[in-house]
Amino acid sequence: MVTDRHEVARGTLALPNSPRWRSRLTGTRPIFEAWLCVLMPLIAPAMIVAYLAGVYHPHPGTVDTTYSPDGGFLFDLHTMWKAGHDVVTGHSPYPFVYPAPAAIAMVPFGALPWSVAVVAFMLAQIAALVLALRLLGVRDWRCHALALAALPMASSIMIGTLSPFIALGAAAAWRYRDRRWVVATAIVAVVVTKIFLWPLAIWLVATRRFRTAAKTVALGIAVTAGSWGILGFDGLAEYPHLLGKTAGLVQDKSYSPFAFFRLLGLSAGSARGAVLTLTVLGLGAIALLARGRDGDRRSFVAALGVGLIASPIVWMHYLVLLVVPTALYRRRVGAAWLVPLAYWYLPGQQNHGSAWNIVLMVALTALALTLAMRPDRDRAPLPALSSP
Repeated sequence: MVTDRHEVARGTLALPNSPRWRSRLTGTRPIFEAWLCVLMPLIAPAMIVAYLAGVYHPHPGTVDTTYSPDGGFLFDLHTMWKAGHDVVTGHSPYPFVYPAPAAIAMVPFGALPWSVAVVAFMLAQIAALVLALRLLGVRDWRCHALALAALPMASSIMIGTLSPFIALGAAAAWRYRDRRWVVATAIVAVVVTKIFLWPLAIWLVATRRFRTAAKTVALGIAVTAGSWGILGFDGLAEYPHLLGKTAGLVQDKSYSPFAFFRLLGLSAGSARGAVLTLTVLGLGAIALLARGRDGDRRSFVAALGVGLIASPIVWMHYLVLLVVPTALYRRRVGAAWLVPLAYWYLPGQQNHGSAWNIVLMVALTALALTLAMRPDRDRAPLPALSSP
């Protein structure tokens, strides 16, 4: 400290609040933004382009009877593309790990050659993320770039998952929350493809949107039945067994609460009981928050969280969903948008047998939400209700 004071006196050491220090920060800011907001977001798309150009040779994303998130580059996309291709050619996509509506939704991509489908799907993923943020009022391009640069979105592109579309559906459900058929369609589109966000229906009930909730349930049943009907109901009887078998093979490897309890030494039954307890408490929180200040928004965020808590499988790419609550509270770049970049420290889609990795994931997620929701002058005001 003595040395520092002498250096300050001689003018050779700049203090953090001095003009020289601010000048240094100003000079490094373009480099910092170029790396985080330009170069990092291009990593995943560049890998796709290199793969299609034959420069990058990842593990082939072949379809296998044993589902694995590390089954290869573009593994999920290849699985879904094949399902869509089977529907186009008049064949049953089953055994297929997703419900029938997902197979139907992949028809436009299944009708394309594989290489073309890869590009089209990647562009659709990026467009879905951008549109989700814009629906929530985020216009700052740096927020879009940081969301694309974070591991959840980057891994979603590299594996080829539906997570950006799930985030878009959630964003649309909030934006049009008082337009009954629009919000019902958005929630149904999310739930019939990735079931874990079913608590959004509870959010509708908790916020007294009873007619919307009823329409959501009815529409969900109609869409599910209609999709299976298009396939001649092939695979419907076996699907619950297939889903249970798939979950049994991989659920211990994800970042879910179930996997955490299993890594702590609990039996499968005890772990399921603990998750059920957390889910019930979470559903209570949805109802309780709906009655308080800023209840609509807080209850909605709680519903997203309960969906992840109740899910037996939570892969890293599921956390693309984090952009929705962040955007609800922060429409300009800040710490809440920077924290998800730390997900790159984690080993990827799997927890690799470490409860610590799950703890770190939860801690980073909680930190990002805390920074987003903390009250200060930069916090976004509650968006006005959309007209019915």
